Amino acid sequence: MKKAPLFLFLLLFSLAVHAQTGLVSEKPSKKMAVEVSAGYSMVLGDYGKFDRENSKSGYAANGWLVQLTFDWLGNSGVGLAFQYTYQRNALLDTARGVNPIGVDTNFMLGTRAWSNHYLMLGPVFMKTFKRVSIDVRALAGYMLAFSPNFTYTDPVTKQNVTGGAGGFAFQFSAGIGYAVSEHFIVKFNINYLGAFPQKKKEYKAQFLGYYEEIDPETGEKIWVPVWSDQIDINIKKTISTLNPGLGLIYRF
Repeated sequence: MKKAPLFLFLLLFSLAVHAQTGLVSEKPSKKMAVEVSAGYSMVLGDYGKFDRENSKSGYAANGWLVQLTFDWLGNSGVGLAFQYTYQRNALLDTARGVNPIGVDTNFMLGTRAWSNHYLMLGPVFMKTFKRVSIDVRALAGYMLAFSPNFTYTDPVTKQNVTGGAGGFAFQFSAGIGYAVSEHFIVKFNINYLGAFPQKKKEYKAQFLGYYEEIDPETGEKIWVPVWSDQIDINIKKTISTLNPGLGLIYRF
């Protein structure tokens, strides 16, 4: 299953390259492109697991994503791509009553969805042969993920702490399209999107107060200071999705 995204990526790329056979490449007059695309987000691996014993379980269901990409291209069709991606995956219905690891109150995951934001860049290859267009990208960058999976209980206040987590992200994508005009291309694309959001927080030992104790030798009352333990919060998740979709490219 782990090899499936790479296999599909290579398959689409090989089909796109095969499509250029016998066609003549356009003159590289269009050096920039803007693409808007949307697709279906299919969860893979730990991201979609329902396993209370697995700290990386994401309890995510299939969802959707939208992307905005800017490409700068050289004469050979090789260039640099900048991309923003927004991804949303609801939680599994069965996860509503799950108490996340690290939460010692009655907090449950509920119905809030994964809401993920990605900023990535990397090399792109884009070429048009008569009216057939192909493109391949390999991107990497940073992402922010917001999900109740990152909620934990403050060891001192005993209050729940919500918020997001950040980490490294990457994407491999390939697309094949049809040029409907000199500037516009409609396309089908497929991409594999992965990320490793992590939330870390260190709580040093804190003074909590005093408790009363009787000295066994003198019988007098004494006050003993009480300190909390040092606690490290470290929540790690792995996002893994396969995303087929449709897009519109404007080249200029």
